[in-house]
Amino acid sequence: MHGPAGGHAVKFLYAAYAATWIIHILYLGSLVRRYATLRREIDELNRK
Repeated sequence: MHGPAGGHAVKFLYAAYAATWIIHILYLGSLVRRYATLRREIDELNRK
């Protein structure tokens, strides 16, 4: 990893690492929202 090619490889590595974290955070947020919606629907059904 010497020279310009090595610098580009490290940038791509950091970009991939950041993208992976962003994807995981968005997925976790999606799960939390869906779980909250499901809990509301269950509570609504239990009230009937």
